[in-house]
Amino acid sequence: MAMTSTPGGAGPGTIAILIARYGRHWLISEAMGGGYYAVRRHSLSKEFLDRRNLSNVMCAGTLGEMSRRLAAEREREDRPLE
Repeated sequence: MAMTSTPGGAGPGTIAILIARYGRHWLISEAMGGGYYAVRRHSLSKEFLDRRNLSNVMCAGTLGEMSRRLAAEREREDRPLE
């Protein structure tokens, strides 16, 4: 289902763009009550999640917000540990 662009071009215009970008690692869907949710295809250990401040599940009210959250999550995953 196509969605309209977020205000100011803050994020992708359709959920399909998020799925194409992040779908290898995340199941992304519209939530029943509105908004969107993403669940990791393969859960990460609590230790790994805690060390990198990551999540196995996330929710967002808009596609733009979900896009930003997934991008930030990817950045934290890729960052070397100190």
